[in-house]
Amino acid sequence: MDRLGTRVAAAQLALVILFAAGCGGGGDGDGGSGGSFAGAPPPPPPPSSGGNVTISGKVTFDLVPSIAGFGLDYGHATPKPARGVSVELRSGAGVLQTTVTDASGGYSFSVAQGLGVSIRVRAEMVRSGTPGWDFRVVDNTSGDALYVLAGAQFNTGTADVTRDLNAPSGWDGASYTSARSAAPFAVLDVVYDSVQLVLSAQPSISFPALRLYWSPSNKPTVGASGAPDPATGEIGSSFFTTGSQTAVGIFLLGAADDDTDEYDRHVIAHEWGHYLETMFSRSDSIGGPHALGDQLDMRTAFGEGWGNAFSGMATADSIYSDSGGAGQRHGFSFDIEGPAFPGRVNPAPGWYSEESVQELLYDLFDAHIDAGGDHTAVDDVALGFGPVFAVLTDRQRTNVALTSVFPFLNGLRSDRPAEAASIDALAAAQSIAKASDDYGSAETSFGHPETGDFHKVYSQLTVGGPAVNVCSLDSFKSNVTGSTNKLASRRFLKVDVQNAGPHTFTARAVAPIGGAADPDMVLHRAGVVAMSDSAPTAQCTSATPAQCSEAFTQTLSAGAYVLEVYEWTNTNSADDPSPPLGRTCFDVTVASP
Repeated sequence: MDRLGTRVAAAQLALVILFAAGCGGGGDGDGGSGGSFAGAPPPPPPPSSGGNVTISGKVTFDLVPSIAGFGLDYGHATPKPARGVSVELRSGAGVLQTTVTDASGGYSFSVAQGLGVSIRVRAEMVRSGTPGWDFRVVDNTSGDALYVLAGAQFNTGTADVTRDLNAPSGWDGASYTSARSAAPFAVLDVVYDSVQLVLSAQPSISFPALRLYWSPSNKPTVGASGAPDPATGEIGSSFFTTGSQTAVGIFLLGAADDDTDEYDRHVIAHEWGHYLETMFSRSDSIGGPHALGDQLDMRTAFGEGWGNAFSGMATADSIYSDSGGAGQRHGFSFDIEGPAFPGRVNPAPGWYSEESVQELLYDLFDAHIDAGGDHTAVDDVALGFGPVFAVLTDRQRTNVALTSVFPFLNGLRSDRPAEAASIDALAAAQSIAKASDDYGSAETSFGHPETGDFHKVYSQLTVGGPAVNVCSLDSFKSNVTGSTNKLASRRFLKVDVQNAGPHTFTARAVAPIGGAADPDMVLHRAGVVAMSDSAPTAQCTSATPAQCSEAFTQTLSAGAYVLEVYEWTNTNSADDPSPPLGRTCFDVTVASP
């Protein structure tokens, strides 16, 4: 069995570096042993009279399981088929043939006798046509080089040949001492399962290209600028991005004895869920730090709850695990179905809780009937993935309301009227009101503890009408994850534009304020239409709140819009040079000449 790993730049495929050597087989297809492994191929057999032979085998990688809450269990690593990956038959002249492994990791080539060849497996899943995809695992610290697994050269001889290749973990029982060749294929294995889940709902789907950036140098620190630096591996955490610096991609941690994610299947699936949501649905999430129990901006609550729920769906495992620490022997885990931890009850259930959203979405999907813990109703809904994905790609993608649990539930109730009562019961079990529209108009829960300044998900703003007072709060910040993306720091107003033309939006601070208030606004219509984030003027002080204002004019077509208004400092951390002012209220108007 060949146990050779390599990575090569996509544009420099000839530059193959062999990490390690193993044994190969040939002959009658039984995987016989023998050969020379010091870099030279075995001597060729005598020339044959012609004809073809079959070269076949299986490609596997060492899968290291995770023990929930206790990190990786290297003692029970097992070979697992590398499914759907590209395999090349190569000679000195280059690539002779290519194929793709099947669901058992198998591959096969028919080739002329007496040739000197080798097998190489690329860490990619590529398929043209319908369905189609292009997923590749590359090293962001080596010029985005593609990882490959390369076997030793051999002669095709005169009889069929079996050549199995295995990508080893590189773990020697105490540490990583050789190349971690299995890692890229472990990452792709999660992608394979995720793709199969989506294909079960939409068999003809075509996926936009995605790069998965993994490196042993990817560590949980950021670059000197305070932002992720992919070239150095200072990425901060595993994350999905559509940023201009790189292709659409998922960055994954790989720093041994600190935080590695190549075997953390839920982490990979969570980020792939963000990719799926962004590419086929819509995500208005503002991201930011978050933890279970946080009371979040509803967009972030839905996005992170969706990522967690999808990780359970794709892996067929509701226990989310993330390893780290010395020897990867530490970590944490939680049950996506809830309660998150034994004996724990969600401290703040509701439409602003990723914990509530993940449990609700997973209960809608899975076939398991359960009750207890966070539940006040029996989960007797088993929709599978199709109906969930249908709402994401329709109502959640096109609605004017910002992405949250409300348009999702409203769309699902509309699509599945026979299950509407059960859907409502599951929502109620999470303290989420019946979603009778996309805007949460029936909602009665507004954070823990509730405040009189916050009692609507959306306020109604009328063109040419009176000012609407909304308060940006810092009441739901976390001592661990801060203020950046928390509930009620950003307030939302629904605007119905009757006549096309220029419209002027104004937000003006109302006394009392704790300092130079800085109102900012974002106008949305199934995406960002305009943003106004000017700094306050010198005239803006705590004694002159009317001077603390923001205004912008935008030409609009008729239809519904959402205006987001917030005190900028309330999105900052406590140690920021401009820390949160706390409760800051604004009179908001919209006028059309």
